[in-house]
Amino acid sequence: MKKDNSTKTAVLLKGVISNLQRSKRSHDFVLTEVQHRQVGATAIAASALGAGAAAIGLIGMAGNSDEEADWVEFELDGKQIKGWLWMMPMRNGDQVEVVADQVGTDRYVAYAVKRESDDLLAVYPHATAGRKVHYRKSLKIWLWSTMSLYAVVMIVLLIQQGFDFFTADIVEFGLLPGLGLSLLITGIMAFRVSRKLMGFVKIAETIFRTFGWPDVENIDLRKTSREERRENKLPNFGVLYFRYK
Repeated sequence: MKKDNSTKTAVLLKGVISNLQRSKRSHDFVLTEVQHRQVGATAIAASALGAGAAAIGLIGMAGNSDEEADWVEFELDGKQIKGWLWMMPMRNGDQVEVVADQVGTDRYVAYAVKRESDDLLAVYPHATAGRKVHYRKSLKIWLWSTMSLYAVVMIVLLIQQGFDFFTADIVEFGLLPGLGLSLLITGIMAFRVSRKLMGFVKIAETIFRTFGWPDVENIDLRKTSREERRENKLPNFGVLYFRYK
């Protein structure tokens, strides 16, 4: 991920949006050039150890991790504000609260914008959850993906060789050690990916803390958005912009 932008100097601004300019741009929020090379090296190692599907995913990740987000510039009662937000649903004239860092006289970099009338929230890309939520999701994804991949391999072997494949010796000396090795390999990769995303977690917790929300480590904007969907049926709600009340 890029340089960790979460700081202890974040401030909460309040006011009315004016002179809003918003453009959809492509940007790599996840990987630096050094991390691209690191992911590529991990993919090669995974391929050598037989974790082909994981290797293909990592190679794709190393090749291109650009994604689209909104680059926004606006004024808030005379203050000049700009920054990256995943998706900005606010408009000129909206009364909002903004979490931002001051970078000059009346100049700020925004990490989150919350509309007061309906609690809609735009945030820096991927900054959607506290660390405890992040750890739980990482663990769940790791276990689910590893067991699913292992189950597919077993089904293929069963189709090819029949039930005779599952003899006592093969189960003891092949399947069980293979499962352990798969858990180890994918666990290392999952840990590396999880660590790379911690910068977003720190930004998210800075946003939550600056808004004054309690228990920031357990906040999950995707979950709160599902619970507070109300009349909003748009597909990007709860995915690229959120609601927290």
